[in-house]
Amino acid sequence: MSTTSPVRKILILSANPKGTSSLRLDEEVREIKSGLKRSRQRELFDVEQAEAVTPRDVQRAMLEYTPQIVHFCGHGMGDTGIVLENQVGQAELVSAEALADLFELFADQVECVLLNACYSVVQAKAIAQHIGSVIGMSESIGDRAAIEYAVSFYDALGAGREVEFAHKLGCNAIKLMGIEEELTPLLVQPGSEHPEPTPPPPSSAPARKATVVPATTQTNQAQTASIFISYKRDVYPDETVALELYQNLSQNYKAAIDQEMLVGTEWVHWIDKRLRESDFLIVLLSESSVNSEMVMQELEKTCALHHEQGKPRILPVRLAYREPFQYPLSEYLNGLNWAMWKTEQDTPGLIAALSKAIEGGALPISSEASKAELLEAVPAPTLPKPTPMAQPLELPEGTMELESKFYIERSSDLIALQTIRKQGVTIPIKGPRQMGKSSLLIRLMNAAREAQKKVVFLDFQFFDKAALANADLFYRRLCQWLTIKLRVPDQVEEWWQLYGSMGNPLACTFYLQDYLLPTIDGPIVLAMDEVESTFGTAFRSDFFAMLRGWHNSRATEPIWKQLDLALVTSTEPYQLIEDLNQSPFNVGQVVELTDFTQAQVIELNQQHGTPLTSLQIQDLMDLLHGHPYLVRRALYLVASNRMTFEQLLQNRCSERGPFGDHLRYHLSRIYDQASLVNSLFHVFRTQTCPDERIFFRLRGAGLIRRDGKKVAPRCRLYTEYFQEHLKEQR
Repeated sequence: MSTTSPVRKILILSANPKGTSSLRLDEEVREIKSGLKRSRQRELFDVEQAEAVTPRDVQRAMLEYTPQIVHFCGHGMGDTGIVLENQVGQAELVSAEALADLFELFADQVECVLLNACYSVVQAKAIAQHIGSVIGMSESIGDRAAIEYAVSFYDALGAGREVEFAHKLGCNAIKLMGIEEELTPLLVQPGSEHPEPTPPPPSSAPARKATVVPATTQTNQAQTASIFISYKRDVYPDETVALELYQNLSQNYKAAIDQEMLVGTEWVHWIDKRLRESDFLIVLLSESSVNSEMVMQELEKTCALHHEQGKPRILPVRLAYREPFQYPLSEYLNGLNWAMWKTEQDTPGLIAALSKAIEGGALPISSEASKAELLEAVPAPTLPKPTPMAQPLELPEGTMELESKFYIERSSDLIALQTIRKQGVTIPIKGPRQMGKSSLLIRLMNAAREAQKKVVFLDFQFFDKAALANADLFYRRLCQWLTIKLRVPDQVEEWWQLYGSMGNPLACTFYLQDYLLPTIDGPIVLAMDEVESTFGTAFRSDFFAMLRGWHNSRATEPIWKQLDLALVTSTEPYQLIEDLNQSPFNVGQVVELTDFTQAQVIELNQQHGTPLTSLQIQDLMDLLHGHPYLVRRALYLVASNRMTFEQLLQNRCSERGPFGDHLRYHLSRIYDQASLVNSLFHVFRTQTCPDERIFFRLRGAGLIRRDGKKVAPRCRLYTEYFQEHLKEQR
């Protein structure tokens, strides 16, 4: 009785990203298919092909085709990785470890893997831990040699020979053609030993090593300056300009961009390390990126590093963006020189301007007059216009404008607005990150101005490390800051000479009581944002006691009724204050912001033109639990036709999905803090958080919430994402 041999599927994966040297991949695939069609056992092979593959394409192809033989043709970079493509056709590196993990999952079906790319023996050895036969290249291999090897390899398989014979025939084919690369392909099997790949001498032959094609000739200038490029991914023109800058500046400097990262890399650590090593941060600022959480975080990190180590220096580039920077970008960037990019024709000039600045010069937009002229002359936009449905919509980023129709008033808002119109009040505003605290504070400040009160806004993020480490410096700078904001002569040093011996809180108090308040002689609202910046200081209890003292003094010193206090914090301070009777956060009209109710989400849905049905609103609530920022973002994306609601749900945890920027921001904040990570997983498992101090930190970060007697993740989206991207630490 005869038996029929099973059909073996061959999956050919190819990638030749933009900006890499061109390869003859079509010829290779065509020759392989042609040879198999002529083979004696052609009916036993079924060839499938996937071109321009991304990491996700590889996974999907493995699942769809269930191949026994996997063939990759393209670029390799040795230890750095195999080169695939990203969503826009640019190079995306995949590490040996990530490939090994992938093939381990398919070890029950895959018999052989052929990596027809330079220096790919590194990946071959990793994959061979799980697959019986893997071929990789020990060094650079030319296009002709790679094609000759592959064609003969599959000719042998088509003739019924085993992999070992096919490998030897492929090497012989290279030798028969007179190409001295017959030793480059290596067959790696369990227990085999092979030397580490080493770069060969320079050759004029086309090689399968990923080399970015330069726009200009490489110079001999020493690569001393290190540069990091910050931009908004998957957005035009941001990503296009960023990659062009990277390709050109890399010729003369040590440039870094996030697309260098290997798949599977801990990107948070990678970016932190690159920023710390950099001399310059080039930040691309467009209509999209000015609201990007990741761009903002990289900017904040750079400013902190600059205070700490004197670098990196920030080089801001406006991408067809002529609007004034909004707070807090304005604080970071208004005092710096800028560069401007309007269209693709400006790219060469931008590269030249940045190179000049890196060499010690200045960016071209340097004077206040040139900045004002740029901001005044607003031409027709060069960026793609939103769809007609998106025209009346509002980007769900940052502090909301006073006139915004998308602002949802909560009952606590009305109480706060009524309170601020009274004289001598204290309003602590508490709530997790992105709850709308700053938007409410803006409305309070506006109401105060309408009540003829002078408003002083202080964002405590702008106290540097030196001030937060030195009480004397902190209190003096606080008084100097108030003096500047109130536009009165500076008397800080004189007051410290008089009262400094009595301690900083008293000296600061007397400066307000005996100088600032009498000089202004009218109601003042002191609006303080990000007050939690002081929670880690040694003098926090004294500082909070001073603020509480100002509140209490209204009863005995009439002049203190001139001063209203509005304090905004995202972290619960009670665990950090030794005596709650000296806390300013539990007096006056306390406002605690909460997530949106379903009724408020329905109202917001109506403001967006009702893009979601009632059932979809329920699904959104189940996923986001009324998270104000994420709900607004979801409604904006669906209402503006950027994606359907089904696509939003399907890609909810994707790095490049609707919430990717937001999720990566949170991940970067906690990934290296074992106590927070472990406590978060404890909440996932048990719905409890035994350490109250850590509970308040996680709640302040907006990651968990109190639900009756239980502690729950803020929303299901966070549970799914962090369980996938974090691991408990021991």
